[in-house]
Amino acid sequence: MNWLQYLGIVVIFIYAIFIEGGQQDVIMMVGAFAAAAYRLMPSLNRIMNAVMQVTKNQVAIENLNEYNELYVKQKEMDRNVPIAFENTIEFQNISFTFPKSHEPVLKSISFKVKKGEKIGFVGSSGSGKTTLMNILLRFFDENSGQILVDGKPLKEENLEYWRGLIGYVKQDIFMIDSNIKENVAFGEETINNDLLNAAIKQASLNEFVGNLPKGVESEVGERGSRLSGGQKQRIGIARSLYRNAQILVFDEATSALDTQTEREVSEAIDSLSDTNKTIFIIAHRVTTLKNCDRIYELKNGEIAGVYSYSELIEKVI
Repeated sequence: MNWLQYLGIVVIFIYAIFIEGGQQDVIMMVGAFAAAAYRLMPSLNRIMNAVMQVTKNQVAIENLNEYNELYVKQKEMDRNVPIAFENTIEFQNISFTFPKSHEPVLKSISFKVKKGEKIGFVGSSGSGKTTLMNILLRFFDENSGQILVDGKPLKEENLEYWRGLIGYVKQDIFMIDSNIKENVAFGEETINNDLLNAAIKQASLNEFVGNLPKGVESEVGERGSRLSGGQKQRIGIARSLYRNAQILVFDEATSALDTQTEREVSEAIDSLSDTNKTIFIIAHRVTTLKNCDRIYELKNGEIAGVYSYSELIEKVI
């Protein structure tokens, strides 16, 4: 807003000198302008900030309007039709391009995963790892190809049921300002203590929780401020296990952690190997993939190689 003040002073000087022609008038008008500006500038600054916020958030308003139309259409469709997952998930010629982009992110990706397998993904940033998992989660719809679950195409009508089978653990775990119990059983009105204790044990949180004076009643603080990065990640794992998710997706869940904390979280993930849960891991660090059955390397939207952990280590070294 300083430019408005300078412009106002210049206008006053021009008016007083060339129109009124009096030095005294200049001093009086500048003084009056300064007093008015002093009172008005805070309000003008607030108005300008508010306008900028409205402009910045306009896209969110437009998206919400679009979502409302989509929501009305979706309500007319039953999207909770069960789909059986007992044997395999198959990615069949999956291709995807973002809107307004000409370069495909995924190009005819095909592979099959058996139930209970642990699958890793590596590749440089932008290679398509997260996009592929977003298609599995049905955040995106593939442009061509399909996902087959036990040989049957995954459709829009299966969306809610399918997402109920999946637990998603990402880098930044959302935490509510409450206790550990309510963060693990996130969104549940009635908490099943048996499921809660089992999830905490499987996520390797039992020792941590057992050492707290209030146990699962201990507060986590705003956005989990009283917890370490590793503890938040393990609560994210426990949250998925509490829901009895059959498929777990870890999207670079350990990339922001130090080496020791990463090891602790990796051990929690490794402890799930005997649970017959199907696990997909996008890894920033190769060591996170130690117990994977197969590791896919993605490059420019294509599968560039399939490795065991030992083969990948030899390639990296």
